[in-house]
Amino acid sequence: MLPPSMYAHIMNGLLVFAAAVVAYINFSVLRRLDPYKLVMIFLVFSIAIGIHGLSHMGLEAVYGFNPLK
Repeated sequence: MLPPSMYAHIMNGLLVFAAAVVAYINFSVLRRLDPYKLVMIFLVFSIAIGIHGLSHMGLEAVYGFNPLK
């Protein structure tokens, strides 16, 4: 059984990946958006990826989890 933070990290990774897939599928719609909406979308992705990165750092520090090893 994994610690709860690991489940949250996995769920966050899956949701970020799903959002990237949806953005890729709807790329033609995204290209037609006005610049303000594009900036907002990029900022949301940036926040999501940043939080996922912080989760990696926490898991590495507390549990010794490093997926690259």
